[in-house]
Amino acid sequence: MRSLSAVIFWKILWAAVYSAISLTFCAWVVQSSRYLWVLNNSGVRFSKFLKFTSYLSADIISVILPIALAISSAFVYQRFMESNQLIALQAAGLSPKKILTPLLSLIAIVTCCLYACNAYISPYAWREFRSLEFKIKNNIDPPEKAGIFFSHDGFSVYGREYNGDFFFGDLFIVDARNPDKTYTYFAKKGTVSDNVLTLTEGERIEIDFVNHSNSVMHFQSYSYDLREILKSEKKNMQPNEKFLDELCRSKGSAEENALFHQKITSPLLAAIFSLFSFLMILTTPYSRKPSHRRVLLLMFGIIAFQGSYFWIANAAAKNANFILLNYILVGFSLASLIFFTAAKRRF
Repeated sequence: MRSLSAVIFWKILWAAVYSAISLTFCAWVVQSSRYLWVLNNSGVRFSKFLKFTSYLSADIISVILPIALAISSAFVYQRFMESNQLIALQAAGLSPKKILTPLLSLIAIVTCCLYACNAYISPYAWREFRSLEFKIKNNIDPPEKAGIFFSHDGFSVYGREYNGDFFFGDLFIVDARNPDKTYTYFAKKGTVSDNVLTLTEGERIEIDFVNHSNSVMHFQSYSYDLREILKSEKKNMQPNEKFLDELCRSKGSAEENALFHQKITSPLLAAIFSLFSFLMILTTPYSRKPSHRRVLLLMFGIIAFQGSYFWIANAAAKNANFILLNYILVGFSLASLIFFTAAKRRF
């Protein structure tokens, strides 16, 4: 019987992996299409766009994985029914609990992975995503070819040559942040290090619109701290960028509180969906005729349940009373499925 459990385990596992990859890719394509503006940004390569949008996959996987496990187990168990193997197992006196053991093992593995994702992986991915998004929006990184590589709030830097490793040649800078004065800089060389722009061998021209005068200053070295210009030492951290322990210790907004409880309950969806799949497929009247109607009904049931769950989770960000409702929904569903699964003794 151990060999049978191993067969079921690996069949469900590989089916879940393939379906999770496929569904995640489809969802990633839809999500990444919202950030196509990145490709239009000066100097942003397609590889950087892929890196930028890949950070979205952490949250996508956490949503897809419970569904993928449930649907994969349903298809595997359905194939066992259609191939008449369940009749042989029933004749041998094998209980549904033995068939359920491989699925329970996978539920435990997936649940642990989801908790790890919610606690660390997803917040880390969001931090990297926000950081890269901020750099791309403000053109902090230099391009592969010459052109504008930094522009923000009236301050623009142009480079005719880019020699790699953040070294530029023939730089032209326009600083028009002050409406009364405009500064222009010409430099033969320039480099960016730790968000500090250092100019070498150039001149600065000051145009004073109030006094109608101009002045020229030559320099060998001149530095600009780009972080001060952006006034962005550190942006306020978003709730989804905080690790689970930070959310637990935080006494912040209702959104942070709701997100913490969502991270606690959402991994349990893997057990709810998978047990529902087991009851839906293996405890219904057996039929020799192949039919995937139960699998389709299972998919619609999972989608409806998850839609309700996320609706309540979003409502909890505005009204804390919905947090308890989410616990009731998840707790009652899981307890009911465990009770009915334990009550089944025969197929």
